Amino acid sequence: MSSTITKLKALIASTKTYIVLLIMAVGLLLYTVAVGYQQVKRLHKTGGLVSHTLEVQRAIVELSAKFLEVESIQFKKYFEKDESNLSSIVVTELGQSLERLKLLTADNEAQQEKVKALQQLRDKIIIEIDSSSLLDTVSVKDTAAIDFSSIGYKHVDRISKIVAESQVIKERMLAEENYLMVERKEEYTSQSFLTPMSSLLVALTALGIFIIGFISIYKQKGEIQDVNSQVYNQNKKLQETEEFLKGVYKSSNNVISHFEPLLDADGVITDFQFRYTSNAIEKVTGAEQDDIIGKSLLEMYPMVKENGLFDLMKECYLSGASQEHESVYRFEGQNKYIQNTVVKSANGITNTAWDTTKVKEGEKILQKLNEELSLQNTIFKEAENVAGVGSFIWYLDNGSATVSDNFYRILGVEPDHFEVTFNSYKEFIHPEDISIFEALSCNKEENGVSTVFTYRVQTKNKGVRYLDLKGRRIEIDDRPVSVGIVQDITSRVEKDRQLIDSFEKLKISNEELESFNRVASHDLQEPLRKIQMFISRIEDTGNKGIPDEVHGYFSKIKSATFRMRELIQNLLSYSRIDKINSKFENIALDDVITKVEDELSQLIKDTGTIISYDKLPVINGIPFKIEQLCTNLISNSIKYRKTNTSPIIDITSVRLRNIEIPENFAKNSEYYYKLSFTDNGIGFDPEFASNIFEVFQRLHTKTEYSGTGIGLSICKKIVEKHNGYIHAIGKKDEGSTFVIYLPSN
Repeated sequence: MSSTITKLKALIASTKTYIVLLIMAVGLLLYTVAVGYQQVKRLHKTGGLVSHTLEVQRAIVELSAKFLEVESIQFKKYFEKDESNLSSIVVTELGQSLERLKLLTADNEAQQEKVKALQQLRDKIIIEIDSSSLLDTVSVKDTAAIDFSSIGYKHVDRISKIVAESQVIKERMLAEENYLMVERKEEYTSQSFLTPMSSLLVALTALGIFIIGFISIYKQKGEIQDVNSQVYNQNKKLQETEEFLKGVYKSSNNVISHFEPLLDADGVITDFQFRYTSNAIEKVTGAEQDDIIGKSLLEMYPMVKENGLFDLMKECYLSGASQEHESVYRFEGQNKYIQNTVVKSANGITNTAWDTTKVKEGEKILQKLNEELSLQNTIFKEAENVAGVGSFIWYLDNGSATVSDNFYRILGVEPDHFEVTFNSYKEFIHPEDISIFEALSCNKEENGVSTVFTYRVQTKNKGVRYLDLKGRRIEIDDRPVSVGIVQDITSRVEKDRQLIDSFEKLKISNEELESFNRVASHDLQEPLRKIQMFISRIEDTGNKGIPDEVHGYFSKIKSATFRMRELIQNLLSYSRIDKINSKFENIALDDVITKVEDELSQLIKDTGTIISYDKLPVINGIPFKIEQLCTNLISNSIKYRKTNTSPIIDITSVRLRNIEIPENFAKNSEYYYKLSFTDNGIGFDPEFASNIFEVFQRLHTKTEYSGTGIGLSICKKIVEKHNGYIHAIGKKDEGSTFVIYLPSN
């Protein structure tokens, strides 16, 4: 046993053994370094493929921008008559971009086919641009037979369709590159895991070789350090590339997901499994990214089978044709519109989805606003017709205007009959009012201040019309503008003229009435006074020689003279009520009734009249007129008493809101006092209730009851002077009630 151990030690210590071990260690080292180098090389290659994909995407976007730029230049050339030669420059740059994209996609046959399609679209654009240039060189003689507007528009439309086709191809190429990006990222992730393991194996192998043959390792330590440095740098670059890719996916609002099909025993697709999805899915669906990866599609979102997306995904995987799909999804209690683009990948499909909810909502809001605007325009036009007004927007800098249809009708012409400007509209202005209208064009008022003009226009069918223009100066796009309405006020002007004529006639009538009052107060009463005076003298001389029949005549003359003088005085009192300008005062009706009782004390005593009242209100009025009102009503009740019956007059009051008053009159006060004068007299037929307030209207002959027929008319005028209302309620032989409403404030 000891000899065996001795031989083993000698073998280990021998130079041959060391050389063999050293050779084995060097071989193992070379093998592990080769494996690590291959891993680093693969990782570098994978990172290069990812960078290449990004470069292809940038080239696709740049090429798409060139197509759009060509379209924009053609639109500018058509609408702004731009004669610059930018199209040829951009087409040249477009060709350069195509060549660059062709070189970048040389390893992808599918993308090469799309590049060829883009080259064909480029050639079509060149043909369209050349044809446009040919049209620009057509002679003046030829242009007489060519509709430039139609040809130019069709030319631009064709270019727009070509550009739209290029955008469709662009989206497909980007979708293909997105799929490649996902595939290469998976490979990169796998390589990034193996490379550190390889580096660790190289380090362990190097350590073992150092223990076995530290001399050789020491001599070669510089080379090993270089290899480790290269491996570290490669790992660092790969980590930076990975972080960059993560940043790209995080910055995108689109949800990029890669799926692999799940097959049953017969090879039929039953579901798809999430192999990757970007973190944008959390914002759209509310589900966590880590909770989705590895799950099945129908497990997470079963609604895709109902809305048709699942069938389109199967169709895409089986046929390889890209699919588009849009539907409404419900996530976290909210409905969202999701647009999906599905493309085939090597081992599955890639779906790019983006939330179009805001776009759809914006379209709905815009549609609703358009409908509301259309409805408002219709209502506004109908309102203009009903109100007889027209609206306008007048640009003060150049005199152009936009007017409504009813504006034209006010002028007596059909809508859009002529283009409204200062000069064209001035032809309708009455020659004497030209200066008034011209003030509108030089309106220098501050913004927002309204200006009003009234002037005349001359129309063909309606003759001279009076218009009232109300305008407001504002700024629109830094231009001074007057906006407002114009109204035909001809009928109002004519009514004002009639009112002025009526006023003048009324003024003359009042003057004549004043003259009559002077005559009545002086000239008419003077003969009456003389008649009374001469009759008194005849009576004073005695009755000798005068027959009894003549005495009767003198008595009738004296009575008639007294009645006529009383009538004249009442007429004067009635006519002067409206001219009283005395100030209104607070009046206690209890005190007024007391004064009336004192004034009529003898009559009250002689007739045995009983007047009852309690706590009458304080009103606002003209004191002596209110006294006259109460005197007339009480004396009227005493006068029209029943034979052999003492008059009983009951005066009551109550405060009412205007809405509680059944009678129809102008109620300008919120509260009124209702005063009722009720008696037990002879009454009257209800059919004469309104007649008794008219001047000279009597229900009885003068032989039955004395009076002039003006007393109640005076009462009515006094009440109306105090903004009140009076009416009578009665029944023959059952008494009467005079109801008065007077404002309480």
